[in-house]
Amino acid sequence: RLIAGLNVVSDGKVSVRVGDDWVDMSVPGPEGRGRATQYIGILHQEFTLYPFDSILQNLTVCIGINLPAELAKMKAIQTLLAVGFTRTQVDRILYAYPDTLSVGEKQRVALAQVLIREPRLVILDEPTGTMDPITKLSVAKSVLTARKELGETFLIVSHDMDFVINCCDRAVFMKDGKVVSIGKPEEIVAHLTDREARIMLEGGAEE
Repeated sequence: RLIAGLNVVSDGKVSVRVGDDWVDMSVPGPEGRGRATQYIGILHQEFTLYPFDSILQNLTVCIGINLPAELAKMKAIQTLLAVGFTRTQVDRILYAYPDTLSVGEKQRVALAQVLIREPRLVILDEPTGTMDPITKLSVAKSVLTARKELGETFLIVSHDMDFVINCCDRAVFMKDGKVVSIGKPEEIVAHLTDREARIMLEGGAEE
């Protein structure tokens, strides 16, 4: 929330790079953090698709994509392909409604909703939640495909250590709101204590 400019820091500083400039996210207004927020996309843990609109509409008119219909459709198809759907799957879901999709498919459509706006930084908040292992793997593949196809930078907040290892180049381990270590995901996980690893597996809750 601090990086996205939704909350303001009480101490210290958060800066986001836009082109060759670093934008101070504590400075309000269009000349402050507004210069960066337009390039930031967020997928919240509790995302919502529009249930009475088709997937195509969810990716276009529902989120204010202002393009001619055919161009909007082409962009929606390209974005769905970029998050790991095959062309056959795209043809199947494009005019379908969200309640006909699996959990993993809904998650990928929600990710496509964020990516179709072409942000430079994508923030994912606990993207795997309570998903089963197969769905988690599907979402991980979607993130990796989007990174490769669209060149996006992803910042992922997660307690799912396997997901972090599969998707991330670098990891930051935080405890009680403070940075404990920074490094490769495998190295961070290898140095967790048994208690820390257990807390991570339980979703970050500690009695």
